[in-house]
Order: sequence, then C-alpha cells, then structure tokens
Amino acid sequence: MSAAKANLSPNLDLLRTVAVLCVFVSHLLFVFGVRSFGSLGHVGVILFFVHTSFVLMGSLERLQLDEGSNWQLVTGFWCRRFFRIYPLSILFVVLIAMFSIPAEPGAVYGWIGWRAFFSNLALTQNLTYDKNILGVLWTLPLEVQMYVMLPALYFVVRGRRQYLSLGLWAVSVVLALVIPAISERLNVFRYGPCFMSGIVAYDLIRSKRWQWEMPAWVWPIGIAAAILLFGPHDNLHLGLKIQRAWWVSLLVGVVYANVREGSYGGLLPVLHWIAEHSYGIYLSHTVVMGFAFYTLSGVPMWVRIMVLIVGSIGVPALLYGAVERPLILVGGRVAWRRMQHPVRASYARAR
Repeated sequence: MSAAKANLSPNLDLLRTVAVLCVFVSHLLFVFGVRSFGSLGHVGVILFFVHTSFVLMGSLERLQLDEGSNWQLVTGFWCRRFFRIYPLSILFVVLIAMFSIPAEPGAVYGWIGWRAFFSNLALTQNLTYDKNILGVLWTLPLEVQMYVMLPALYFVVRGRRQYLSLGLWAVSVVLALVIPAISERLNVFRYGPCFMSGIVAYDLIRSKRWQWEMPAWVWPIGIAAAILLFGPHDNLHLGLKIQRAWWVSLLVGVVYANVREGSYGGLLPVLHWIAEHSYGIYLSHTVVMGFAFYTLSGVPMWVRIMVLIVGSIGVPALLYGAVERPLILVGGRVAWRRMQHPVRASYARAR
C-alpha cells in the first residue's frame, strides 16, 4: 500500500539525497567561483517538493488509520508538521541574527529589521515581502503553505475515484498561471504543479491499475534524466524555467509510481543517513561553507576543506540528535492526543 511505501523506501531516500546534494553542490560551486550551475540547486528544490508531497500523503493515510474525525486528522497532521519544520528554522534565524552570519557565503551581513526577523521566524517572508535572513529559507514558507492545503487534497484523492490527481495536476497548472499574476504573495501556487506531482505518484500507487513495474535501475536514470531535462547548467531565475519544472516534477512522480524498489547495496545506509539528515544539511550547508572558505580564509586550503567535510556531516548530525528528533517525537505525542486514540509508535518515524 502507498503508506507503507512512503514509510520505508530506498527509492525515496535516493530522491531526497539527490535533491539535497543538488542544492549543496550548486552552492559549493558558487563558492569556488563557478556560478553557472544555479539551476542545479533549483532542480534540487523541485525534487524536494515532489518528495515532500508524496511522503505527506502517506503520513495522512497512516494517521487516518486512527479512528479520529477528519478535523482531528488535520490538526494532528499540522501539529506534526509544526514540530518538524519550525524548531530548526527558528534556531537558525535566531543564531544568524545573534552571530551576524551573512545570508549567503561571502556576503556581508546586514540586519534585516525586526519585522523581517519575525517574518522569518514565522516563515511568512513571501507573504510580507521581507528578505530571507538565510538564503535557503525562501523555500520553507512555500512548504508551510502547502501543509495547509495538503489535507484537503488528501480528502479529495483518497476516495474510490482513481487518477483524479491527474485532473488536479492540470487544474494546478491553470492556477499557477493565473493566481501569482494577481499577487506575488500567492506565489505558492506557482509551485503547485510540483507539489501535485507527488500527489499524482501517491494516487497512481494507490490505484494499482496503471503500474508498469519497471525495473529498479530505471529510477536513478529517471532522476538523472529529470535533472538534465530541467537544464542544470545555467544561472537563470527559477521563475523563467518554472513551466519546465512542472513537467519535470510530473515525470519524476510518474516514474516513481511505476518502478520497483532498488536495493542500492552498500550505498543504502549512506542514502538513508543523508535523507534522514537532509533538513539539517539544507539549512546549515551555506553557513558551514561560509565559515570554512571565508571566515577561515587565512588558513591552508586543505584545512578549509576538512572543516567543510566535518561540518557538513557533524553539524546536521548534532542538529538531528539534539533538536530535530526530540521535537519530532514531541510533535508525534501532541498529534496522538489530538487524535484521541493510541497510535502505533511507528507513526512517529520522521520523513
């Protein structure tokens, strides 16, 4: 069943690993003066969006196995997402302001003002037109706003009507073309087809009728093809390539729904570790790069590279153990109480 696939999937670990590495490599190349791979980071974000919406459809399905009402399901889901995304983002916003860390490696720090600071804490920068205190934070308001809409989309696709998600994807394209033109505050709709592609994957797996059962090796090739089709070797604004992003995300969703799970041999523990720590990697990597290559600019290059390697592994590990996992468990307990029924401990597993 789809919830099970979302709960434990080497293919999903590969997708999330590739997504965060695309962002990481894009910024690392920028630090070394190679500024023509901005779109590599953008396609990484697109892959994140597909992954997130698929996984959260499975999360809603698992929560539904409890006997609470739909409203309890929604509030339980929102509680879990709050404790998953906000603690770490709030920590970074506060630390960046306290230690005057630049928003991008090599940039000069400038105080953004109290309104923008609180907007960053709330992850509403796109709604208030405020600057991001950390460059990579621009994606998080979009995810939070999609969390608000995902339960309603889940209720629409969970019934017996199959392939309804394909129609919803087409509707999301129309909304993406129309609504942001009315107000940029609603730019979350511009990325709606990318999120909807994960829901398409969930719906196709759930239907079990239109599945080709392609061999596992098709999946890494499919991800690579999606990246190449998007075009990683340019530095265009994502808005100029957004329509390509919609089709690439749909390709990823459809391919994922139709491939067997890969084993990945000895790479699997590495993929799982990176996927599990990807949120910490995403938030911390530009800070680590800035420290290694700009704050330590006077030390030998080999020392800076070692600092980058140790920091890129150690900081996310510390963040996950000290902040992410404990508060994910808190969010799970709060959600259970909202559901008013005991839920299996496996529901607390974070994706």
